[in-house]
Order: sequence, then C-alpha cells, then structure tokens
Amino acid sequence: MGRRPTELFAAGSNGGGQLAIGDSRDAHTFTPCIFAGRESSSTSSPDIISIVGGGNHTLVLLSPPDDDSPACSEVWGCGEGAKGQLGPAYIAERGRGNEGAMIFKPLILPFEEQGLFGYAITQVAACWETSFLVLTKPGQHHLLVSMGGDDFGDLGIGGLRSKTGEAPVHVLDFSHIVGSAPSRLLITDITAGPHHAIVLLHVDDKQYIVGWGTARHGQLGPLLAPSSSRALPFSPSPVAINLQIDVQLDPVLSVRTGNQHSLFLHASGRVSALGSNTKGQLRGLQTTGDVLAVDCSWNGSYLRTPMGLLSAGANAHGQLGRDDAPAAPLGTPCFPDGLRVLDFACGSEHVLAMVHSPQGKTEVWGWGWNEHGNLGTGSLTDVNVPVKIWPPSKADPDRLTGDVVAVWAGCGTSWITCSPMTGLV
Repeated sequence: MGRRPTELFAAGSNGGGQLAIGDSRDAHTFTPCIFAGRESSSTSSPDIISIVGGGNHTLVLLSPPDDDSPACSEVWGCGEGAKGQLGPAYIAERGRGNEGAMIFKPLILPFEEQGLFGYAITQVAACWETSFLVLTKPGQHHLLVSMGGDDFGDLGIGGLRSKTGEAPVHVLDFSHIVGSAPSRLLITDITAGPHHAIVLLHVDDKQYIVGWGTARHGQLGPLLAPSSSRALPFSPSPVAINLQIDVQLDPVLSVRTGNQHSLFLHASGRVSALGSNTKGQLRGLQTTGDVLAVDCSWNGSYLRTPMGLLSAGANAHGQLGRDDAPAAPLGTPCFPDGLRVLDFACGSEHVLAMVHSPQGKTEVWGWGWNEHGNLGTGSLTDVNVPVKIWPPSKADPDRLTGDVVAVWAGCGTSWITCSPMTGLV
C-alpha cells in the first residue's frame, strides 16, 4: 500500500519563485504549494521524502506511489535555474516565460542520453546554485550526479567544466579515493552547505567520507596548498576526509554542513566536527553523548538528544532560541515546560522544531532570523525564543488542521507537510 498523501505549505524568501506558491513575493505566513497538474486538495498532493533548497531554487523528492517501486521516485523543482541547477529542459522552458518557475514541476533530466538507463533518484542535496542527485540501480554502483553552478568547485568535477563543455549533468568520480574497481559503492548520505558538499560512501564494508567545495576554514579537514602550506580556499575535486574518531570502529551515520563547518553523527551517539569555530559553533559538541540527530545553520550547530535540543554558535538573530550573547556555547533553547522535540530542521539562520505538546498534539515551533517572514508569523521581526508557528493562530478549520508530518528549512525558507484531515481521504 502507498504512503498517505500530504499537503505542503511554505513561508519565507521567494524572489525566484522557490516556494512554489504561484508568485515571486515573499510569503510571511504558511501558504499552500502548487504542484503542476495536480489539484490543490490534499487528496491529490504527493507524498514527500525530502526537500532541499539552494539560494533561489528548490528540489522535492517525491515517493513512488508504491513502496515496492523505487524507480518511480521523482524529483520536482522550482525557482531559479539559469545555471542549470534544475536541468536543461527547465532553462528552455524558463526562457519562454517566468510563470513555470513559480510552481513545482517534474524535472526532465537527460539521463538516458548519457547511458544512465534504469536508475532511480533516491537522495537530493543543493548548494547555492548547484544540485546533487544520488542514482541507484539494483546490482550497480550508486552514482552521484551534479548540475548547475561551479563557483567554488561546487560541481565536484575538478574545475573542468570549460573542458567538458556545457554538459548538463556530471557524474562524480571517486575512484582516486576508493579504488578503480570496488565491488560495490554505496552512497548512504549526502549534505551540502552554500558552497561545500560531503557524502558518506560504503565500499567493501569500509566507510569513506568525501567532500569538495570551499575548504579555507577546515570544513573538509586540513587541506594545504603544497607550494605555500596555506589552507586551500576550495577543492574542486572530491577529497577524503579523516576524523579523530575512527569511522571503521564507530561509523558516521549522518553528516550536516553549515557555511564554514561540518558535523558528523557517529553510531555511538558521539559527534565529530570540522571547520570554523569563530561563532562558538563547535564548542562543547564533542563532549556530548547519546546524540540522536544533528543539523547546522550557516553559523550554528544543533543536536537532538533524549533530553531535548541543544544549540551552539551565532545568536545575533535569536538563532539559538535563548537569550544569550551574540555567540554562545552549547545550551538549551527556551521551550515551555512539557514540550518534547520529535524532529527539527535548520535553515540558513532559523530553526523549525516538531514538538509533542502536553495536550498530545504535534506542533511546529520556530525561532531565529525572520527577515523574509520565513517563520510564518506574519511579521518580519526576528524571534529570540521558540514560538508556536503551526497550527497557525488563525487556522482555517476546513484546511489547516491536518497532522504535522515533517519540517524542512532552507535559505530563508520553511516547509511544513501535513496529512489530510480525518474524513478527507
């Protein structure tokens, strides 16, 4: 049986139409997203696996209608695609008018032209103007495709785009790290900050951590220029990342990236961290255990533990959810008593948290930078401590009372999926 359909709502920055709400005006309250060819009712809305956003574009990975049909997974997109981050067909359509960029449409990608027959898209990620798709096929190596801008080596192809022509998609090569003939290469996680990306690879029961893009602050580990011994500003090709914790003994389960730092969650519940600590975003992380999940804002770090959520780093816009100094070490956001954090998502400098209330309801609370209305409060004022943002205080009883399913956040953007109201399906 397929998953239950959901409805998607968005708020925040929308200059490129990246919210898919039908126009390019910022949305200061949560507004229903539009999927091309689908009615706006929740009964016809797709089920969403993940949402990722670049500077002005968004990718949505939709589940297949049947759990046994992974090849039916689809990637839809909206927003700015001039660099090719949404594929070549999207550029051609955008040239005929702007309206199509303001709603979600299925991306038409030239995989078969490049011999990539029968692959399913199973993960997505995005840098500022670059998109990444993980392709899988039974019995074959997983592949990672990049498309779009390459300003700081974001594509991961060695800075060779001018030599390879304007190929719309590029398959990344990891053979210099894992060997030229691995038995099977699996990509278990991928994440991207504004201009650096990191993947977790498994080959022959061995884990590799690989990254590329901006590197000056050590977010990919210590990379030095051979001629000067100074930190490399960026790496246009994938490089192996080594951590102090041996990943063969304590594997990394997930990785997340900020602007100049990277976090790694190990199977033991410990956390490794690399990169800038100028805002205190790394202070105290490696002394914390029993961590269940990690995420990053551009200049902050967030850990979910059995005891609740912890935050560290920049706080000039209330990003830490507590009345601390502009930058502060690890501490607890100021939630009211009785709320239990179920899940959370970090945007560029704001946070959404799914919580279980004392009344037994699932709610969304948010805090931090709110210049584009990305917290959906109807205001543009930053929020220093968590406030309830869903259900909205003026919810339409016929539309906005479905159960919260998931939250995502991007560059001044926020996303909430809800299941249909009881009786509507």
